[in-house]
Amino acid sequence: MCRLLARFRCIHTLVEIEDSGVYRTLLVAAAGFTVTGLGLWEWSANSIAPLLTFWAKVAAAHDGRDSSNTAICGDVIAATLPRVVGDHLRAMVQATARVASGESLGDSPLENTDALLENMALAASIARASYEASGAAVLAMAREMAGEYQALLNGGQAGADAVAACEAQLAWPVYAVAQCIGARQPYKAQADDDAADAEMFAVALELDHVVRQRLQRGVGGGPSEALELAFLHLHHSFRAAYIGEQGYKATAVYARLAALVGLRDSGQVLALVLDKLLFNLRTWPPASPVVLRSLQLFHDLSVGYVSVRQVAKLDAVTALLAGHSAEGFRFLGAVDAYKPRALYYAGLARILFSAPDAAPPAFAAFMRPWARLVDELVAMPDAQLAADHVRPGLVRVLRDLRGFLSAVSSKSNYTLFFDWMCAAQRMRLVHRCVEMRADATVQIAALKFMAEFVFNRTQRLNFDVASPNGILIFREASRAMWAYGSRILDERGAVRDVYKERYKGVAVCFTILARLVAGKYVAIGVMPLYGDTALERAYRVAVELLKQFPVPDVIAYPKLGKATTALLEVLLAKPNIDLVPLDDAAYEHVMRVCVEAFDHAETAVSSSACGVIDGVLTAAIESEGSDIANLVRARSADITTYLLRAMLNIVLFEDRPNDWSFSRPLFCLILLDTQFALQYTSQIVQYQPAERREDLIKALKDLLSSTEFVLTTANRDRFTQALTQYRREVAAKNLILMVPTSQTLGAPVDILAYSIEESASATAQDEAEAAMVD
Repeated sequence: MCRLLARFRCIHTLVEIEDSGVYRTLLVAAAGFTVTGLGLWEWSANSIAPLLTFWAKVAAAHDGRDSSNTAICGDVIAATLPRVVGDHLRAMVQATARVASGESLGDSPLENTDALLENMALAASIARASYEASGAAVLAMAREMAGEYQALLNGGQAGADAVAACEAQLAWPVYAVAQCIGARQPYKAQADDDAADAEMFAVALELDHVVRQRLQRGVGGGPSEALELAFLHLHHSFRAAYIGEQGYKATAVYARLAALVGLRDSGQVLALVLDKLLFNLRTWPPASPVVLRSLQLFHDLSVGYVSVRQVAKLDAVTALLAGHSAEGFRFLGAVDAYKPRALYYAGLARILFSAPDAAPPAFAAFMRPWARLVDELVAMPDAQLAADHVRPGLVRVLRDLRGFLSAVSSKSNYTLFFDWMCAAQRMRLVHRCVEMRADATVQIAALKFMAEFVFNRTQRLNFDVASPNGILIFREASRAMWAYGSRILDERGAVRDVYKERYKGVAVCFTILARLVAGKYVAIGVMPLYGDTALERAYRVAVELLKQFPVPDVIAYPKLGKATTALLEVLLAKPNIDLVPLDDAAYEHVMRVCVEAFDHAETAVSSSACGVIDGVLTAAIESEGSDIANLVRARSADITTYLLRAMLNIVLFEDRPNDWSFSRPLFCLILLDTQFALQYTSQIVQYQPAERREDLIKALKDLLSSTEFVLTTANRDRFTQALTQYRREVAAKNLILMVPTSQTLGAPVDILAYSIEESASATAQDEAEAAMVD
């Protein structure tokens, strides 16, 4: 019943019946059913979302301020919406209390954060439709529960269990306030709504202040993770609603906040939010989701054009930039997690470069702690650098630099980092880490830093024409790839973890080379002319690494398969294919990897594989007599037919979302071996039941005769359109086709010479033979 209500198209279907008495009866019955369902949450947990969905749809069609809209059942809707919001909130609080006291054996609804936020978002959309009453209900409940919490603390006998249970329940009104503020729509908001938001936000801030005072006094045990996540969501929602890119737009919220808690503008709110984030980063353990959520909010503050400039003016941020590697942040001491460090330093980088005029001196001051650390590490001998107590520091500094560099988006700022890294010979540390065979973690950290270093993100590596920086970057990356790849090729023995010790690093090497070639900031075609071996070594080690690994392994590991196809698509494109040392064995291996990639879980990988085949075959067709053309022609009997059979099986028998990608190389394959394509499709027809052959032959004839198989863009496009039409015909006629096997087939059918009369005669003959057998 709950799902039926959720599927009711309220905005359209209810409009058709709202003039009848059924409409009021339906709403009254649904209201009573919803109240009962919310009260029985423990026994019907999956019914909450459908019920809220129904009333959210009703609320979307109802506007309490529109008198013409409220004339029809407006009294029922206006009375029901605040009740639904309040009952849902009370049901969640009661469910959390029962779980905390042990009365319920089920899981706490606070544990599933995704479902919690989804349901609260629905409740907030319901509340916004009748905000005067619903907002008042949420505010009253928040004040009531905050008062009970304050009374518990003032009692002097607050045990840790009682405080933990109370704070877990307090998470619900905080989430409700956060979602109500986050659901604000500027074009609908009025001054009274903003004032209500201010009052709810002020109550939540006062509650946060009480909780922090309790923690500082050491009363009632440790902090509540659920409540802290609710506070963070509150700050996120307020920032999105009132401190976005239109943060300077005047609203009534700050006038009311100034009267309630003394916050007069968005800058003071940002200062309060940042103080909260820094407190969390200093007090919570690194593995806690509170730390990650705090860092995500800090990262969000640094993204907006307006907010990052407001944040950069805060005294706390100035102190943070001066001591960003402070030991007070416990998560910076962890080695395993990269994402928290990346969020932290990416946010600091955006804040640092928010004022372009002050970038060079500010950058030099910011990098000074790293400069001392990196210079000390570079000066260490190899044995000391590989010591157990030094290697975690290597991983941390490489990941910190990578996270910082990921947020550098302009050429001028990247040049500052490039000069800092290369002019002082600090890149030697990266190469020494790549060559450190004793620790795969250090090697991967160094390679991933190199992958970010060569990434032409937002065209930040487009140097001036006379600048040698692009060539220097290519040489550094080629040297790292050669060092790592040569070690992998030399080690033939078994390893404990083949992905961590081999495939993971190889995937990063492939990513480095793909970014180098796709970045187009180096004229790689001229490098062999002046004797630069960086290009030849990079291409050679990449091809040898690809040939070494079995085809099933390349695809079995998703990241390796994705990196492999991305590299091949760039490497074997028309401008670069003549520079790649592609021999017979490498060509066969590449094609088999691409066929395996057709079944990859990610559609983008199969599309990249199609792009690889299309690039190779197009180059072979257009450059008759070249090395790649001779290679393709020499393996036409096995490789070309193998590719053609695999692609026809996919295109004709499967429904893929990327038919366009498959149509491009299929056109080239049919062009190269039209006879085999006709032969194989005729075998497919013969293998189908007699009642399906006529429709299939007609569809295949339209496909194969749609265009002339000559390599032009127009012919390609016509073939792609014909393939789409083939799909439509097969779907319209509900043709379920069977893939041919190796068993004996009948005589092949000449599809292009097919006619209706011949088909009717053949069908009659088959029926006569079947009757004689009977």
